[in-house]
Amino acid sequence: MGRQSGMRRTIAGLFLLFLLSPSLSQSQDFKAWQLKTAQFKEWLDILQGDAYKFWTRLDGTRRPHKLYVGEGFNKADLKDKEQFVEIFSHYLAGHPEKFMLIDLYDAGTGAAIGEFGWGGFKLFVAGPSQAAQDKSNTAIADNPDGTAAGKTAVTSK
Repeated sequence: MGRQSGMRRTIAGLFLLFLLSPSLSQSQDFKAWQLKTAQFKEWLDILQGDAYKFWTRLDGTRRPHKLYVGEGFNKADLKDKEQFVEIFSHYLAGHPEKFMLIDLYDAGTGAAIGEFGWGGFKLFVAGPSQAAQDKSNTAIADNPDGTAAGKTAVTSK
């Protein structure tokens, strides 16, 4: 009887070990996610400062979040803009592999200038001067004379 009881304890112990091992690795993943999110926060705080002025404020009272971008964002090239918004999205989601929906607004005028969501990163072009600035983009809907038609979506993906 003692031998059979010892065998059951061993099997039960191994079974519990297998059950707990995924949760232990998940807690390590959680710590890595927390560290990565903290790094995102530090980087975003630097970009909010007077030296860069990439963004001024965030309105998280509704979804999608409203991110007000500043002069630094407007002067950056398209690749840097996309990287900034993608990292901001990861930070808001609290996970380095998940995304949060973001609407982009100009901090000076309050006008909607873009979005980040299911369709990827999109900027709205107000006129041909902005389209000329972002030469790597292609406008989706142009007038026959080559000028942008109202708010034209510009995508990078």
